[in-house]
Amino acid sequence: MNCLNISKCANNLIKIYGTNDPFKVAEYLEIDLKYKKLQQLKGFYTYILRNRYIVINDNIDEISARIVCAHEIGHDRFHRGLGINMFQDEMCVSLKTSTPEIQANYFAAEFLIPDYSFLELAAEDYTYSQIACTIGVHTELAMIKAQLLNSRGHKLNVPYVPHSGCI
Repeated sequence: MNCLNISKCANNLIKIYGTNDPFKVAEYLEIDLKYKKLQQLKGFYTYILRNRYIVINDNIDEISARIVCAHEIGHDRFHRGLGINMFQDEMCVSLKTSTPEIQANYFAAEFLIPDYSFLELAAEDYTYSQIACTIGVHTELAMIKAQLLNSRGHKLNVPYVPHSGCI
């Protein structure tokens, strides 16, 4: 799985369903979305007997829930056979270095952050934190998006990208 395939998948879903709202797309994809008390866990995806589930901690903020949902849709698209994928990081961007987690991070960044919005803000010299705040994501996801854009030929200065290498 490479970045191009991940980007194509995310953008195809947005085009097909006319939205990058992960909650609506999960519904369109017939993924059962649940909110539960999960202690430290932010969310997870699982596939049981041909039924797909995204479970999100009912105690996280709306922005984090959107990111977790998009990340878990990435697992649905690319890692359905792997079983339960747990999402524990405080920033709702999985910092695990496993290939599935990196790919799900890329998917979430591509799905939630439109190229034109990111590039417009970057051209106005917004910091990654400002871009993230304006778009409604966390800073780490904005940095991953910059890395994705760089893989397509842009020249954005990315000081740090949390475990985002394309596999």
